[in-house]
Amino acid sequence: MSESLASKNLPKSVMDGVLRTIEPFVRLRANGNGVCSSRTRKERVRFYLNMVGQLWELKFRIRKLESLSEKHVEALLTYWYSQGHVAGSLHTRLSMINVLCERLGKRGVAKSIRYYFPGDEMRRCTVAKESKAWDAKNVDPEKIIDRALLIDERLAVMLAMQHAFGLRVKESIEIRPLHALIDSGKTLELNQGTKGGKPRTVPVDTPAKARVIQWAIRVAESGKTKRLRWTDCTWTQAQRRFYHYVSNRLGITKKDLGVTPHGLRHGWIQEAYRDQTGLPTPIEGGALGKIDRETHQMASMTVSRWVGHGRTDVTTTYYGSYGHALRPMGPVAMTYKGLSAALPA
Repeated sequence: MSESLASKNLPKSVMDGVLRTIEPFVRLRANGNGVCSSRTRKERVRFYLNMVGQLWELKFRIRKLESLSEKHVEALLTYWYSQGHVAGSLHTRLSMINVLCERLGKRGVAKSIRYYFPGDEMRRCTVAKESKAWDAKNVDPEKIIDRALLIDERLAVMLAMQHAFGLRVKESIEIRPLHALIDSGKTLELNQGTKGGKPRTVPVDTPAKARVIQWAIRVAESGKTKRLRWTDCTWTQAQRRFYHYVSNRLGITKKDLGVTPHGLRHGWIQEAYRDQTGLPTPIEGGALGKIDRETHQMASMTVSRWVGHGRTDVTTTYYGSYGHALRPMGPVAMTYKGLSAALPA
């Protein structure tokens, strides 16, 4: 949608009404805690204005968002699909409409994507075809972390945290390690820098991981903010410094080594899946004939919860998928470890 769609189609009074309606929540994070960035706020404002502008272009002349109905949502999705928007784009747009409906007390007006497109055309084409993990490209994370330590200790700890716990880059920069360590040191609770502000927990289940978190605590506690972020940096400045170091000093780029920092998260997710099933991930060749559908699904649920994915199909972008090839559960049941980890606390 172009930014001019709203101004082209909508009277000023309608635009003003849309802005008044979304003003109470457009600044809030997805989980309702805290405020989002100014960039995110502007994108949301643009989306909702243009959404109404699109409805006017489709001859639905609603004058306020409170009038949004099921037929309007269906018309929008059908039109966007006809214009060539891919599954990921439609999922995102529907998610924003869902947020709007929740805020307006109109739950049920927007359905799931499957309601509008019951076939397979809306399956996200994001199943990994090639591993992006560092070890798949013969890049040794521990050697890179050792090199990083010669440059800057905070940089090295950030990379170590990404490697040990599957953190996103922002999470490794913003984390307060001492505050995050709970459950007598057995769990890492993440609520700083997470996507959408959604908290999650990750197990600290090996001595090596415990050593990494203790290292992170020592480094972070030496600064006044108690974060791993450099003490002289804002978040934006720290992000720039991190990527400068990893790309220019360590050569962690697609061009130089064939990997990116996010590949550490890919590697952790694949390792977590192997730990839960005792078998290779689909992208590593899988284990057809050895793994059943329920075991795979239970492991996927557990790993998705640990990495903060709301749906298991998002996690397939990291380790691949078996599609419909898996057999139902046979005589080989899931391990107790995998089952207990997947159950809610």
